[in-house]
Amino acid sequence: MAKRQEGELEKNRIARLYQAGLDYQNRIGLRRKIPMYVDFYEGKQWPSSTESTKNLPRPVINIVKMICRSKKSAILATPAKIIYKSYSPKTNVERLRSFAESVLCELGQDMLDKNAIDDGVKKGSYFYHYYWDKDAIGLNGEIEGGVRCELIDPLNIFFENPSELDEQRQKWIIISTRMDVESARALCDSDVDKSLVLPDDSLDEYGEDKEDGRVTVLTRYFRENGEVLCERATEKVVINKPFSITPNLSEFEGECACFTKKRRATLYPVVAGYYERRQGCIYGLSEVEGIIPNQKAINFNIAMSLFNAQQCAWGKYIAMPNALKGQKISNVPGQVLIDHSGTGEGIKKMPEQILNEVPMRLSEAIVELTKNTTGASEVFTGEAYASLSGAAISQLQAQAQVPIEDLKSTFYNVKRKQGLVLLQFLRLYYCQREFIKKCVDENGSAYEVTDVFSSRDYENSVFSVSVEALGGSRASVASDISLLETCLKNGSISIETFINAYPSSAISNKDELLRQIKKERESELTRLKERLRKYEEVKE
Repeated sequence: MAKRQEGELEKNRIARLYQAGLDYQNRIGLRRKIPMYVDFYEGKQWPSSTESTKNLPRPVINIVKMICRSKKSAILATPAKIIYKSYSPKTNVERLRSFAESVLCELGQDMLDKNAIDDGVKKGSYFYHYYWDKDAIGLNGEIEGGVRCELIDPLNIFFENPSELDEQRQKWIIISTRMDVESARALCDSDVDKSLVLPDDSLDEYGEDKEDGRVTVLTRYFRENGEVLCERATEKVVINKPFSITPNLSEFEGECACFTKKRRATLYPVVAGYYERRQGCIYGLSEVEGIIPNQKAINFNIAMSLFNAQQCAWGKYIAMPNALKGQKISNVPGQVLIDHSGTGEGIKKMPEQILNEVPMRLSEAIVELTKNTTGASEVFTGEAYASLSGAAISQLQAQAQVPIEDLKSTFYNVKRKQGLVLLQFLRLYYCQREFIKKCVDENGSAYEVTDVFSSRDYENSVFSVSVEALGGSRASVASDISLLETCLKNGSISIETFINAYPSSAISNKDELLRQIKKERESELTRLKERLRKYEEVKE
């Protein structure tokens, strides 16, 4: 009975912390606003129709999506790379970098980053949750485990102090996850009554019914003596008592076990990012938040213009009693109506009303003002100016990109925090692991080799983590190709150099082309030698 009461108190404590997080989000309006932001981005911008508005057109000119996608593409236009540096010259940093790149590629970090920025632009915040998947398959085809990452919705993560922007300074972090009952029961400790893990049916944060036979599992990270611990619970029962996220030492053997004992997980496996900073809050501001009133005004003005055109599309008639005698005016071209009044004035068409163009002009003005104030003007989005030269357009675009640099810097800082969390996983979990290393030979050709990463090699190393933007951008492929073509045309480079330097994303058979060129060169050389031999024979 004492154990049951202790479990109930523990459950209530975790539930109270979770409820406190929900209350904070409700208090600042996140749980009401974020679903609205998503709806507006997806084009669901009109309320349900009423009796008085059932005939009103509902056009959607989605400037919200246009602006958000432009900002997202601008942030992601320049690829960024996590760089590890060591203060010891004896440390093989290059191997660490290569292994980290292979791990990031394995867990799909590029796609996660794209989806994260998408969340940030729409919802204001994005949160990465890194975890160890013990069932992941290694390079040798056997189960070796691997670090994985998932994005957490801003409405499903809660912090002890929401006014603290650094997630690593939080006393605890709670992640709420919807999980099927069987999977939740499989996570339970051996002494837990699994029958207490039951579905909880309610409305989720986006207004959708949760009656799906699933249960909400609360994962709480916290520190004890500097080490990160984790515990899990449902609203009714604690399913996992606190345990360290440092790997179990019994899973390691020999020297790796000795090495692992020297380190503990001290960083939360959570990385928080925001699109723009909200004053005194870890949850950020979205791009959508300030556009919604303008979007509503644009939709309404256009709707009223369409409604006006709809109402005035057919002219109205005045008819004296018995003038029509059952005839119906259909507005069919060439329709003949007989005036039975005998006066010649029994049927008259009312003067046509002139369509009001003011709402449309006002909508166009609001669109232009919104694009300019959000920095999504024609220059920023890449729309061409026929009257300007290419150099002038390039200069204007460079100036338009200045405000986006702040958003990029914020994202690069998030990437740096990713590097720190990943480094912790590399040191704690990857004892001895084969991986594919990408290399480039002296001719510039890429090739791959198999290498081995051992965390013990970095036992006493101290690293700094930074993020560097790569030299080009994803949008600069066309300019690179143009430069290469000019150099080839001028004879400054050979065809082999041209193909080697050609962007890989723009050519699919680079190696085959090089082989064919080499083959043709060898054939041409053979023919020249044969001609020279015949010439010398004739000369003799």
